[in-house]
Amino acid sequence: MDKRILWVFIILLIPLFLYPAGSVGKISGRVIDKETGEPLPGVNIIIEGYNLGAATDENGYYIILDVPAGVYSLRASFIGYETMIVKDVRVITNLTTEINFKLSRTTLEFKEVVVTAQRPLVQKSATYSMSIATGEELENIPIRNIANIIGTMAGVVYQDGQIHIRGGREDEVKFFLNGVPIVDPNTNQQVVYVIPEALEELQVLTGGYTADVGGANSGVVSMQLRSGPQKFQAMVDLRTDGFSDPEEGKKLLNTYTYGHKRGIFTVGGPLLSNNIKFFLGGEYVDLADRAVRFSKGFKFENLVDMNPQTPKDQRDTVTVEYPNGFTPHQKDKRLTLNGTLTFDLPIKLNLGFAYTDRRYDVEDGNRVMLDVLNDRVPYNDLNSLLLTLKATKVLKKNSYIEFRASRFSHSRERGDSWFDHDWKKWYDSTAVAEYTDGEVIYRNAWRPKYDYVLHGFPFERNGTPNDFYFKRNEQYIGFAGDLVTQIGLHHEIKMGVDSRLWTVRYFDIAPSVMIYTAEPGTYSFETYGSIEKVPVNVWIQSGYVDAYGYDIYGNEINDKKYYYTSGGDTLLGYVDGPRKPVELAFYVNDKMEYDDIIINAGVRMDYFDTDDKELIDPASPAVIKTAVMLADTAWKKKDPVVLISPRIGVSFPVTEATVFYAQYGKFYQMPSFQNMYFSTYTFGRQIVQGGYYYINPIGFGLDPIKTTSYEIGFRQALGGVASIDITGFYKNVKGLVQVVKQLPSTPVSTLTTYYDRLVNGDFATHKGLEVRFNLRRWNHILAQIHYTYTDAEGTQSTSTSAHGALYFNSQMPTIVRPLEYSQRHTGSINLDYRFKVGEGGPLLSGLGINLLFQFSSGHPYTFVTVPAGGQVDPYVAGVDYMLDTRDRWPLEPINSSVTPWTFFTDLRIDKTVRLGGIEATFYVIVNNLTNRKNVINVFWNTGTPDDDGFLSDPVRSQATINAYGGDRYVEMYRIINLGNGQAYWDRVGAQLYGSPRQIHFGVKITL
Repeated sequence: MDKRILWVFIILLIPLFLYPAGSVGKISGRVIDKETGEPLPGVNIIIEGYNLGAATDENGYYIILDVPAGVYSLRASFIGYETMIVKDVRVITNLTTEINFKLSRTTLEFKEVVVTAQRPLVQKSATYSMSIATGEELENIPIRNIANIIGTMAGVVYQDGQIHIRGGREDEVKFFLNGVPIVDPNTNQQVVYVIPEALEELQVLTGGYTADVGGANSGVVSMQLRSGPQKFQAMVDLRTDGFSDPEEGKKLLNTYTYGHKRGIFTVGGPLLSNNIKFFLGGEYVDLADRAVRFSKGFKFENLVDMNPQTPKDQRDTVTVEYPNGFTPHQKDKRLTLNGTLTFDLPIKLNLGFAYTDRRYDVEDGNRVMLDVLNDRVPYNDLNSLLLTLKATKVLKKNSYIEFRASRFSHSRERGDSWFDHDWKKWYDSTAVAEYTDGEVIYRNAWRPKYDYVLHGFPFERNGTPNDFYFKRNEQYIGFAGDLVTQIGLHHEIKMGVDSRLWTVRYFDIAPSVMIYTAEPGTYSFETYGSIEKVPVNVWIQSGYVDAYGYDIYGNEINDKKYYYTSGGDTLLGYVDGPRKPVELAFYVNDKMEYDDIIINAGVRMDYFDTDDKELIDPASPAVIKTAVMLADTAWKKKDPVVLISPRIGVSFPVTEATVFYAQYGKFYQMPSFQNMYFSTYTFGRQIVQGGYYYINPIGFGLDPIKTTSYEIGFRQALGGVASIDITGFYKNVKGLVQVVKQLPSTPVSTLTTYYDRLVNGDFATHKGLEVRFNLRRWNHILAQIHYTYTDAEGTQSTSTSAHGALYFNSQMPTIVRPLEYSQRHTGSINLDYRFKVGEGGPLLSGLGINLLFQFSSGHPYTFVTVPAGGQVDPYVAGVDYMLDTRDRWPLEPINSSVTPWTFFTDLRIDKTVRLGGIEATFYVIVNNLTNRKNVINVFWNTGTPDDDGFLSDPVRSQATINAYGGDRYVEMYRIINLGNGQAYWDRVGAQLYGSPRQIHFGVKITL
């Protein structure tokens, strides 16, 4: 048993428990006599179908704690009075739902009055800004991906596949599912997929949050899974974006198909008894082209291989063909299952799980157009599993205790479409020949033939293997608990502890190292006949091995492992065991609720033990010369850190329709693991050996990032059907990770050269304004309008964005400028017009239309000039300057220019018909309705997406044009790099345009 588990369990027994990012709310209110206005004590208030309720006190007040997020019916009953049932009472996580009753006297024994509750326009118990989407709203919106949905909300920028909240970096957002973190700690990105149909509620907290939430400096995304309903329900949803083979390049309604198919189901209800309920939702996704990009097909015939490494008598003549509107080698298949099992017993139990199994193609460098001749495709396998257990026990009238445990595992592994994960075969010519029945022959036993070079463009041959294998695994066991006590009417006290015990492993290798297993004498260099005979130092250096938690061959280990010469007298190297960081937090929070003021005041103590190490002398560390590595004695353990963060939020309900609120808080977050965890061999190669060209910087001994956040806001109901929420915010961030140059301390230092390292040294300031307008359904229409103005400034946009300037001895940025992902103006308008089945006559009955419009003012970039001269690669001549500071000169202050505005319009039209007890919904979803070619990135030297400045500048391009085929080279360059943006996608890793129009057809059957 891991000693850390026992240690944390003992700590859990000291205080009473609390779990982070709570998944429950509460209901409170007052019951009075309708005629006299007098309070009614002893009235029973229960939630129908659940073992939850309370009785009113002598003043008629009641409070029901520990109510999971969802929609309920609330029953008030009292002898001599009519029973009143309030339906559609929505409970929101961490908020108080107020339901008041006015009961009338009656002489009838079973008289009931049923009313329908309306969601309040103004949430007066919320002391911070938030955006909320309910399950119903998620069902109707014409976009599906959770990240895209989050991107429509106020305070959020969704750019190049990354979520930024209030100007923060992409790794400053924390994702929770049922109160449990679901992020990959290497990148802090969400890795547990959740289908919208399985969600009861989606919250995005962009400002402050209470003391029970930690590890997020920018924002929190909190999702709650649905619980089983009181009656059996089932749903099946099937959809596709076309009915033809997408590789044929045919159009339907002037729109390409991308081979997208989805099957979705949900099922839930009582299990064996009404006290046991279950819910299960699942989705299978099969995408033939996940890129969905603007692209043009081409066909180049009779191209002669010009690779100088290939003998002239072996150079082929080939034809290269690429389809219209479809991107090959971009397959993506995913299975997702989400579910809950609830036991409504004296001790309430809730079991939850979320499972994802995904396989997706990963073209090396996204060079899809240059790999069309190669049928062999690398892929990544991703697998994640989250298990949660919650046990709740009511201690007395207004107190309960809750214990929670969770188990999370996430793994990712590189595979090969021919030999899967057996990387030892990837370069094996015999295995390749057998697999292809002799159609693919390598130039020798372990080396494929050289790439084609066709007018300067490198095209892979069929059978070219991927040159990189990796696997990694992160998992944690979490223990937490809470004690919640309502003291009187006004104080809700929460106390608790939260912990996670991580185990992190990583391994990567260059499979081409297998060439050293050839028989001795096969090559001009020494080979050894088998893996076992390859010397450790040769294996490590030639395979570029990186590992911790695995040995140098990829086998799992639990402790540090040393490697010696055969005689055992000389140390050749060592690998570390798995990293085992610990997160532990204690907190207390008092939610004080009065008629004219609500205060959320709390304090949080975080304990971070990153299981990291730091160099005793970074400028002259101790080394092992025989292994070209840092010695054990060069390191010392990084001390754990303890941080205290006060949080306070205040809400002033001036009237039922007007609320002012303010929030202040300190927030701390550890840097992502990818900035902290490196293998012993990475340190050796970059610090001891040196001499590597433009290597990524390394980090060790990093500290938490600190944010101080302020916000002030105003909520106002408008006309009884709408509300507006305006929030101003300011954030100051310190200790952001940045790259610096570590120089030798003295001429006798052990360092042979400098190395680049990551440190806590950067800072940023973010300020802005958020506007949220909500129109509850009125005359069949519902509307949500979000707008955000953001001014996010700093000296560096990412931890390595200044690496180029540092490497080439340029001056490090010191002036605060707009960050490259900051978008000044962003917003969305969502309109939903809908009739229930049976309303509006035959034509309008069950008809729904949802229109989503999103806009953005673009993001900053720096306009530059590219001087002529120097070596020019004919393929990437138009983008190389974007990665090399020596090849460009800024013509303005950093990030002074801005990309164009973008406008996206999405539409959903659905029609529901009822046949007996079955409802069938037929729908069409159109993404990018107008097929607008939105510019999301540009070439820095032209400010446009269709001209990289190379061909249009004869001084730079004429010599290259002459050397690589004249007009034929120009033709290939125009269509591959300018028409399709291939070199930009390859080198910059992003698209120049947003996605084109895509049409989905679907049918949903509900029981």
